[in-house]
Amino acid sequence: MSAGQLRHRVDLQERVDSTDSLGQPSTTWQSVAFLWGDVRYLTGLSAIKAGADTSASKVSIRLRHGTFNAGQRVVYGDEVFSIEAVLPDRRRQYVDLVCESINADV
Repeated sequence: MSAGQLRHRVDLQERVDSTDSLGQPSTTWQSVAFLWGDVRYLTGLSAIKAGADTSASKVSIRLRHGTFNAGQRVVYGDEVFSIEAVLPDRRRQYVDLVCESINADV
């Protein structure tokens, strides 16, 4: 895989469970790595749910081979994508992440 194909800078994040100052459970996201990848938009959907405009996009993000898990998320620019599936290449050169973005008030 040539480096020219990986032209988008993305931030891989994972969920961190902790407690706040009052002892209540809290969830935050922590950066694991900044990586170069190829972000491809596959499909999009716009709808009105509960009186608010929402949109959902299916995205494929190709990264160099590594360890990734469903449940992590990828931040690209101002968009946040949840990783739904991890599809590794048989030759262990790259991994395709099947992701979904859900944004309200689009």
